[in-house]
Amino acid sequence: MTALLFVLLLVVLVVIHEFGHFIVAKWWGVRVDEFSVGFGPRLFGWKRRGTEYSFRLLLLGGYVRLYGMEPGQEETPDSFNSRPMIGRVLTIAAGPVMNFLLAIALFWVLFSAIGVPQYVPGPPGIGGLEQGMPAQRAGLRTGDRLIAANGHALRSWNGLLHVVSSADGHPILFTVQRGSRRFDVSLTPKPDPLTHNVRHIGVLPLVQNVQAPLLTGFVKGVQQTWNGAGMLISVIAGSLAHGKAPPVSGIVGIYGAVQQAESAGIAQVLTLAAVLSVNLGLINLVPFPPLDGERLVMLAIEWIRGRRLDPQREAMVNSIGLMILLGLAVVLAYHDIVRMHGTL
Repeated sequence: MTALLFVLLLVVLVVIHEFGHFIVAKWWGVRVDEFSVGFGPRLFGWKRRGTEYSFRLLLLGGYVRLYGMEPGQEETPDSFNSRPMIGRVLTIAAGPVMNFLLAIALFWVLFSAIGVPQYVPGPPGIGGLEQGMPAQRAGLRTGDRLIAANGHALRSWNGLLHVVSSADGHPILFTVQRGSRRFDVSLTPKPDPLTHNVRHIGVLPLVQNVQAPLLTGFVKGVQQTWNGAGMLISVIAGSLAHGKAPPVSGIVGIYGAVQQAESAGIAQVLTLAAVLSVNLGLINLVPFPPLDGERLVMLAIEWIRGRRLDPQREAMVNSIGLMILLGLAVVLAYHDIVRMHGTL
């Protein structure tokens, strides 16, 4: 299931991106030779209104072939380079824009249809127990509420976190509400089995999904997409400013993230898909060949010069850039594997 979900996410994210190029190119009268889902050998397809729609063996994305963007193709009224400059710019920019719109839509569904998990109001309730930790060993159960600690009332989950973190490993006497029954239990926080430096009693919060009204959910989706893009830019810029490699992951790291999201549920899957869509949109705006950002820069240079750059040289630069990107993908995959397993 993880592998299927991983492939589905990649296909949706890339096909949505390419659909942006496709629909705007069609709007501006550019001939679209092919819209492909996947790469490699063709499995099946059909042709309609001059465009071949094909499905290929390697379902790891897709592409759109616009007539006139490859060297040696003649200038015709429906070729890409014969269209007005504004039409060409919008055609190239439409791919990243579609990724941002997809992210907004996914966050909108998350906020308004599924709802965002929030702590249940009132004294902290137990939504789950960690095996081997003090709460589970003491016999606490899911649904119990911790209403007091050392005689002081607990009114929120954040209050519980403060009490546990400030106990410095000393026992805490909790008053527990279970149905109509109340009893006391002493729990000594233990180091987290993963981090070993933060102390816990081993309880997970009792949460409920809260759905936002449609308009509010849409606004939140726009804000979340904007904030996510800003955070990614800030992290990358900060890393480069300090002479460090940006904390990016390759295809293996993305697969690991999909695996974690799948186990956490549909809300986490939607969140991951939205974040990946934002990342794909931003990455494609980087002015590096053959990304959309580089094509936009080339169009700007053409507009300033008043004539197009040499198509052969542009194709050569794109080929070199593609080889560099493929090499980078291999390096990132290697580092992802090392990070996940320690050594190869």
